[in-house]
Amino acid sequence: MPLKPTFENGFFWNNYTSIESDFLRFLEFAPYCPSNKKIYSPKLTGLLLQIGGYVDSAFKEMAKYFRPRAYEKRRSAPAKRVRAIADIVDAFCVYETVYNLSSNNGGKLIAKLELVGDKELHPFASFSLNYQRPQWWDAYNKVKHEYSLHHRKASIDNVLDGLAGAFLLNVVHYPSIKLLWQLGNLTIGIKVQKGFAELSLTEEQFAAYISQAMSKFEPPNVGIRVETPLLLYVRK
Repeated sequence: MPLKPTFENGFFWNNYTSIESDFLRFLEFAPYCPSNKKIYSPKLTGLLLQIGGYVDSAFKEMAKYFRPRAYEKRRSAPAKRVRAIADIVDAFCVYETVYNLSSNNGGKLIAKLELVGDKELHPFASFSLNYQRPQWWDAYNKVKHEYSLHHRKASIDNVLDGLAGAFLLNVVHYPSIKLLWQLGNLTIGIKVQKGFAELSLTEEQFAAYISQAMSKFEPPNVGIRVETPLLLYVRK
C-alpha cells in the first residue's frame, strides 16, 4: 500500500523539490529577466496548476496538526467554517495567526536568479491586506477554470511567486522543520554580528525547541536557514 502523503514522511518536500527542478529547467531556455516576466507557455501552465494543487493539499494537511479547540481559537473572525480548510481564505484564518505567512514568519525569502540577482519574495503578503488572495493564487484559479480566457496569467512571475509560497509552507510548518533538519536541508543557528552562526544540537535539544514553539504557536526560538538551488530562506 502506498504511503499516505504527509510532511513527516517527506512526501510534500520531495514533491516541492520536483516542481522546483522542473521550473529551473524551464529557466534554462527562458531565463527570468524583465523582458520575460510576462511570458506564458503550456509548460508554465502545468507548473502553475501543480503549484496551486500542491498548496491547497498542503494547507489541508497542515490543519491536521492542530487540536480542534486550538484550531478554532486561532481562526480569525471572518471565517464561518471550523475544523476544515475549504479555500485559501480559510487557510488565512488559521495560518496567518500561527505562522505569520504574510511576513514570511519573520524571515527573508529570496529567489537566486542568474540574470537579475537576488529577488526578495513575499508570496502571502496580501493576507495582511483585508483578506486578499495572492495574485498568483487568483491566476491559478482562473487558469484552472477558464484557461482559454486566462492562459496568459500562467506567467513566470506567477509561477515563481506560487513556488515561493509552496516552499515557505515547508520551512515554517513544525513537522516539516523537523524533517528538513533531520535530512540536513535545514540549519539551526543564532544571529551574530556578521550574519548567521550554525548551532550543533542533539535530537533532544532540537525536539525541545520544536515542542516549545508548538505549545505557543510561535516560531522556534532559534534561527533557521533552508536553501535549495532556487530559493533561500533565513530567519535569524
